Amino acid sequence: MINLPHDLMAQAIERRDLPLDALAARVGDELDTLARLSAEVQRALSMCHFAEHTDIEAIRGLQGIDRITQALEDLGRLMAAVSTEMPQDVKLHAVPLLSRLRLHELVNNLDPEQARHTAPVEEEVGDIQWF
Repeated sequence: MINLPHDLMAQAIERRDLPLDALAARVGDELDTLARLSAEVQRALSMCHFAEHTDIEAIRGLQGIDRITQALEDLGRLMAAVSTEMPQDVKLHAVPLLSRLRLHELVNNLDPEQARHTAPVEEEVGDIQWF
C-alpha cells in the first residue's frame, strides 16, 4: 500500500465517484472486521485475572464489549444485505465522504478501487505497546 500525504490522497480521490453498492459492501466488511477485533478483546480480557473484589459496575462495563461485538456483527450483516439491494448505477462523490475519515487504513478499506487491508488474526510474538 502506498502512503500518500492526506492532501495528495484527497486529490487522488477527488476526481471520481464511488459506487454506493460497493461502498456499502465495504462498510459491511469493515464492521465485520471490527466485530472480530472486539471478540478478540473480549477473549483477551476473559484471560486476565481481576482482583477478588471487582466492582459490579466495572463488570457490567466489561460486559458491554459483548453488546458491541453483537451490534457490529449485526450491522455488518445488514450492510452486506443492503449493498445487494442497492441499484448499481448510484454514485457518490468520493471527497465529501472519504475526506471525513481520519484513519488512512479505513479510507483505503472503504474505497472499492483499493485492495482491503485486513488486520492479522494473531500478532506474532513481540513487544506490546500500551497507549
